[in-house]
Amino acid sequence: MSLNISIVGAAGFVGTNLALAALEAGHSVTLVDVADRLGRLRASGLLDRAPHQYVDLSEPGARLTGAADAVIHLAALPQVDFSLYEPARVMRNNTAVTTAVLDHARATDVPVLFASSIEVYGGNDGDLFTETGPLLPLSPYAASKIGCEQYVESCRHTFGTAATTVRLTNLHGPWQAPDRIVPRITAQSLSGIKSEAVTGRLRDFLAVEDATRALLGLVERGLWGETFNLSAGVPTGLEEVADTIAGLTDSGPVARLDSPVGDGRGPSLVASPARLEQRLGWRAAVPLAEGLRTTVSWYAENEAWWRPFEAQFGADRDGPRFLLDHAFPFWTD
Repeated sequence: MSLNISIVGAAGFVGTNLALAALEAGHSVTLVDVADRLGRLRASGLLDRAPHQYVDLSEPGARLTGAADAVIHLAALPQVDFSLYEPARVMRNNTAVTTAVLDHARATDVPVLFASSIEVYGGNDGDLFTETGPLLPLSPYAASKIGCEQYVESCRHTFGTAATTVRLTNLHGPWQAPDRIVPRITAQSLSGIKSEAVTGRLRDFLAVEDATRALLGLVERGLWGETFNLSAGVPTGLEEVADTIAGLTDSGPVARLDSPVGDGRGPSLVASPARLEQRLGWRAAVPLAEGLRTTVSWYAENEAWWRPFEAQFGADRDGPRFLLDHAFPFWTD
């Protein structure tokens, strides 16, 4: 069955991949975002294939328009590091946009799929996180997501809003901005820039194509009123990911860094996908090695998109200069 899906945050990494996947699956898509800030919608051809609405939903009085069978809400200032430099802005933006989306859902009786993050769990010493586990906001970004989750929950119970929350793990794939570990090390390796990786941290990596398949599956099946981890459930050291990319690009060895203290992250952050597997029949299909190989190939073939961000992926991480939300803000002060 073909659906009309509004994607809020469509110009982002996940939004762009999701819109392309939804169109490929035969759905109609409306692209909603502040702007095509990093040029993904234009470069991917989406602006020629789907209608778009440019609106800053964090502004008072801003509203979604148009009818839809479902809204997938991906919009956020999503970087843990950025939230350490701009905590108030991240809290204000993420909660305001979520409020606007849920106001629209109440007014139009449209269901909402809300994208949260496994950052809400904080971190531990290695056990897999489940949806019923305690939440530990180690960063303002994580705190903003917990607040948004709670508002989604309150709208379910008080207003009868049909809504589901998905906690996304670390994703990788085409169109990801090079201030994240996989595209950053990929862009550095392809540019002859020495890379660094933090040691002693375990994370869970999932190919974005697996993630979009799950997001569309939840909407197509109408699994509303639940919370799911969207993850692979496989702990992987950051240095292992960095070394794999270096091997794929024939670049030099990746330098090791000790885990910094007080950077908003825990030692191990890996979530169990068991509930999603049981309810949707979904399972991660792309092994990490294959996903990294595909991702590196994509970046090698699409240099025109990421090369303008060289000042960011070439910058040290000792300040905000490497963050694209810092270098290309959508707001004016």
